[in-house]
Amino acid sequence: MAARFWRLLLVFELSAGAALAALAWTVLPVSCAAALATALVLALFLPGALVAASFLFASLCMRRKLTIADAGYLLRALLTEAVYFNLAVLAMIAPHGTLQRPMDSVRADARARPLLLIHGITCNRRIWRSWLPRLAAAGFGPIRATDLEPVFADIEIHAARVERELRALQQQSNGAPVAIVAHSMGGLVARAALRRVGPGVISQIITIATPHHGTQPARWFHWLPLQQMYPGSAWLRALNAAQEEGSATALTSIYSLEDNLIVPARSAVLKHARLFELRGFGHLGLLTSTDVIECVLTALADTL
Repeated sequence: MAARFWRLLLVFELSAGAALAALAWTVLPVSCAAALATALVLALFLPGALVAASFLFASLCMRRKLTIADAGYLLRALLTEAVYFNLAVLAMIAPHGTLQRPMDSVRADARARPLLLIHGITCNRRIWRSWLPRLAAAGFGPIRATDLEPVFADIEIHAARVERELRALQQQSNGAPVAIVAHSMGGLVARAALRRVGPGVISQIITIATPHHGTQPARWFHWLPLQQMYPGSAWLRALNAAQEEGSATALTSIYSLEDNLIVPARSAVLKHARLFELRGFGHLGLLTSTDVIECVLTALADTL
């Protein structure tokens, strides 16, 4: 379903670009090649404009004076996010055959180190494709990534799906508890699943750009999971009340101060969790960073 969502957006972008290029070719004295080049630029302009608008909104919400260093980090985050947004869309709409299914490594013996990867809202499991070689090389396996469907379902519905994935993965791994690495909303799904299964099933949870205390952009949308992610929502209050006083399962939060979708960025700070605060990365850009992967591997190694 997420792939269909992004395919429709891509078709809209290309159609809009083609329509404007045809208009320019008809009305203005330009060549066909120039019109086609214009269509391509316009098709790329929309996602870039969306990314820029999200950074502008996040900056306005910060309400603090930016230093030169802050401006540099912000510019770096904006430029890399604009590039990675398009790359992420292409990854998510790629054919199923480009990934192993169900994305499991072959290791499932007495030394198993099972790992579950959980994506954020409107994404799918293919967002993790570049992570698999690094995680497998570090000795983790079996590794599985799940798709959260339907896209705009209640977070508790996603948590029930993740519970089934966790129990199946633990059984495949001779009873070894499963570590979770989750991005954005996926971190909240992981914590909701922890309420269901407890520390005997989940060894640790590592979240990346997760709005543990909500995010302001959620106020503009009426989809249920975004309403659950609005700061101060009843669902978030209940989740945090249950876990922020301590948990037998190790929790780690990795986040960027320049995150364009988690506003404020320090909403990712979770009491009693281990924190990795980074600079110069946007929301999706964090998933491309070698710094983030190193933070994840460090957290995983420290709790073995």
